[in-house]
Amino acid sequence: MKSKLRLGLIILLSGLFHSIASAQEHNPYIINGNAFQENCNCYTLTKDLNEQAGSVWNKNKIDLHQSFDYKFNVYLGCKDVLGADGIVFVLQPIGTSIGSSGQGLGFEGVSPSIGIPIDTWQNLDFNDPAYDHTGIYKNGDLTNGTPNTLAGPVPALNNSANIEDCQWHTFRIIWDAPTTTLSAEIDGVPKVQTKTDLVRDIFLNDPEVYWGFSAATGGQSNVQKFCTSLSPAYSLLPDQKTCAPATLSFHDNSTSFGSILKWSWDFGDGTYYDGQTPPPHIYSIPGYYTVKLNILGNNGCLSDTVKNQITIGSKPVAGFTSNPKVICADAPVILQDASQVQFGTITEWNWTFNNVATLAQTNDSSVTKTFAAGPQQIQLISTTREGCISDPDDRTVNVTEKPQTAITTENACFGDPVHLNAENTDPAVSIRQWYWSTGDGGFDSTAHITHDYSVGGIYPVRAYAENSAGCSSDTMTATVIIYQTNAKLGNDTVAVIGQPFQLHATGGDFYQWTPTTGLDNPGSPDPQVTLYNDTRYIVTAYTSFGCPTSDTILIKAYKGPAIYVPNAFTPDHDGHNDYFRPIAVGMTNISLFNIYNRSGRLVYSSRNTSVGWDGTSRGIPQPEDTYVWVIKGEDYLGKTHAEKGTVVLIR
Repeated sequence: MKSKLRLGLIILLSGLFHSIASAQEHNPYIINGNAFQENCNCYTLTKDLNEQAGSVWNKNKIDLHQSFDYKFNVYLGCKDVLGADGIVFVLQPIGTSIGSSGQGLGFEGVSPSIGIPIDTWQNLDFNDPAYDHTGIYKNGDLTNGTPNTLAGPVPALNNSANIEDCQWHTFRIIWDAPTTTLSAEIDGVPKVQTKTDLVRDIFLNDPEVYWGFSAATGGQSNVQKFCTSLSPAYSLLPDQKTCAPATLSFHDNSTSFGSILKWSWDFGDGTYYDGQTPPPHIYSIPGYYTVKLNILGNNGCLSDTVKNQITIGSKPVAGFTSNPKVICADAPVILQDASQVQFGTITEWNWTFNNVATLAQTNDSSVTKTFAAGPQQIQLISTTREGCISDPDDRTVNVTEKPQTAITTENACFGDPVHLNAENTDPAVSIRQWYWSTGDGGFDSTAHITHDYSVGGIYPVRAYAENSAGCSSDTMTATVIIYQTNAKLGNDTVAVIGQPFQLHATGGDFYQWTPTTGLDNPGSPDPQVTLYNDTRYIVTAYTSFGCPTSDTILIKAYKGPAIYVPNAFTPDHDGHNDYFRPIAVGMTNISLFNIYNRSGRLVYSSRNTSVGWDGTSRGIPQPEDTYVWVIKGEDYLGKTHAEKGTVVLIR
């Protein structure tokens, strides 16, 4: 909490007015404490320093039997969280005092009085809200919720909890004497109001009071200022067009704390006027004109100059382009505005097509249209924000007929060439170029093409044509199916004589086995065979379209069940006898296949005898030597078989 240092209410003696320095004798204000005058109508109440207190009082009392409407600009600094404490507009009959620093804002303890603060610090002992606030309080008591709180507290700003935002804000105090209503506005928004007879209930039937501002800082601080309002402003009549030649009526919107003695107008074209309401002003030449206004208040203060640029518009030149440049029948074309104006801004585009349909646009300068073949009339008129209207850009454009096409395709077996054909179905429109996409990344530019597909599959084929003007036909689409088979039977194998053996073929949709000897279903991909002799089978795989391929398998017939093991192998990667693997005949599974070196260390273990041992252990080639193998498995009758032997690794 900020310091509560009280400087006490210093009542100025009657001789105080005579002790004001001669430099201020034309200034109707008494300046106290840390306050100082910045310019003719602006005052700093506190700098951004701790324990500051300043006040500015009008030396002339006012009569509360009369209404007043005071307009101020206030500045509460830039520090939000650590900024404090605020300012207060005060009415009091006692004198021109400095008041107190800290949370009392120089108002605390002044009685009788009325204060309307803009408080920027939350003092919990005053029951302050968390936001920067305003209210109406009497007799120097800023504690919220007491009988001395006549209105509020309410947020100082509607859209923010913080008014210490480096911005100037308007602060208006209104006293309506006939209705005894005191109210305050911030930034034009009504904030607080009380219906209280100030003369009778506050000032003990004394209607004459001083008015002024006080402000304070304590443990935290901010720059805090106020200005008596002296703000030049003007406006044009609503909906007034400014297209040259333009006659403009200027309306004065200036505000001043007191009366305005003089208005000085500069119309930006070398002409001037002194007075509140200038006669209608004629701008005959297009251009950008800076209109200036300043005002002189009855306190002798000259305002800053308000400057606004007025555009006196020139006549635009309408124009447009098309994208694409060649307009094709029944194909969307974007008509893009290309209008130009020297002074002003084009804001409206009026399109007319074939003297019938008119399209007025204010949010988009382009339009998308589709036209039939033949000559088409297009017109554009451009209008500026200033009310200037162009002559029409009126053109006849030729819309070109697009080609009409059809395509035919065929399905084929893999490896056979595919014929793709395009046809011009409207001979009246000549075709300059064909564009094919074969669906596999291939492209071509002739009407009839022969294409080879590298793999079977389903391919989306597309084709379109372009005429000599560059107009494209609709894209024709078709599907080409390339049928492909790849018959596979796996490696040659063995089977037990007289026992069923399962065959398996892949690579097609349909299958045919030859010979049919021993097969239970020669048309199945997975027939069972029962052999008594070695037999070589051929399977042919094909599709509904045909496309046959074949594979063969040799099945050796052995007595079994049994496990046949070679006695040597040569893992030299020459493609012959590189792996040591047993042949299990009539066995349903192998549960153990281990290989040990001469010292008894396991060098290989697997249940998959189809791969076999490559002569390495953990990737390291093993030396030429004799190794021991152990195999266990189960035959189709559920009987366990175990075999043990040796194999020689030869390098």
